[in-house]
Amino acid sequence: MKVCMVTGLNKLKKFIDFKNAGGMGTQVPILVEKLKDREIDVCIDETQSCDIIHLHNPMPNFLFLIKKAKKEGKKIVIHARHLPELVKGGFKFGNIIYPIFDKYSRYLYNLADAVVCATPYVKNWMERNGIKAKLYVIPNGVDCSIFKPSKEMREEFRERYNLNDKFVVFSVGLMIPRKGIHDFVEVARKCKDMTFIWIGSTEKGLERVDIGFPDNFIHIPYLPFQEMPLAYNGGDVFFFPTYAESYGNVLMEAAACKKALVIRDIEVYKDWFIHGENCLKGKNVDEFIDGIKELVNDEKLRQKIADNAYKTAKQQDISKTIEALIKMYEELMEE
Repeated sequence: MKVCMVTGLNKLKKFIDFKNAGGMGTQVPILVEKLKDREIDVCIDETQSCDIIHLHNPMPNFLFLIKKAKKEGKKIVIHARHLPELVKGGFKFGNIIYPIFDKYSRYLYNLADAVVCATPYVKNWMERNGIKAKLYVIPNGVDCSIFKPSKEMREEFRERYNLNDKFVVFSVGLMIPRKGIHDFVEVARKCKDMTFIWIGSTEKGLERVDIGFPDNFIHIPYLPFQEMPLAYNGGDVFFFPTYAESYGNVLMEAAACKKALVIRDIEVYKDWFIHGENCLKGKNVDEFIDGIKELVNDEKLRQKIADNAYKTAKQQDISKTIEALIKMYEELMEE
């Protein structure tokens, strides 16, 4: 059994000089490495001699590849990293693109033998939209050997950015409206006694934001993936005001580094993240401010939220993702 993960990012980099490849760009190489450790024959973007094509990129240019592979008797797995709603507030002209992408997505996922759904929320979308492929709920997972609590990493990050003893509220992600950057900045503007850090910028083709930053705001446009554990350890509260996700790798990475979480109350996190247990939830700027201040003033609550978030991340260690993927591949090959 040979598996080919398909992202198309290496070819795309020849034409677009992007730094942030998103969750797909960082996670797929980790999956490949972990699968190889389990002696699975796996590669990236080399589709000539494989039994299973595992597509991570939903772009239409892969339709020919899918149809050709199906004629050759290869199994097609599509990783549902992008739901139609994610184009809103992310891509330029997202509201115009949305109905087209919605219709296309239903067509694309119905070409698959199996669809990997990172959350029950994604699986429910597939079922509501009549997707006939086998649906597997397999969380993206987090590599807890990379993302873990570390005093040394905390000290290194805080020294690098001269944070001293400041209370740091931070977030990670593309600087686009869908990620909640406007609310993040507004919360920072109203919490002048704290330091707010946003790690991430935007890329070509994505909707840009024109926004002024307050004095207590630090923007770090880019950090290499291998340095991200420093950032997660360097902050105190991870604030994730995103409006829509299919999973949200960065949230689980922050949890794995034992950070207290303040997140937007959205459907995708209904089952995994419980207000007052492993996170605090809010729906608007005022509720976010209340939650953050509650964590600042109540150290016991902050520790409880962080400890429980850490347990949630450990339950979704990437080793479990690898086990589930191997089981899915074996089931497909037996058909």
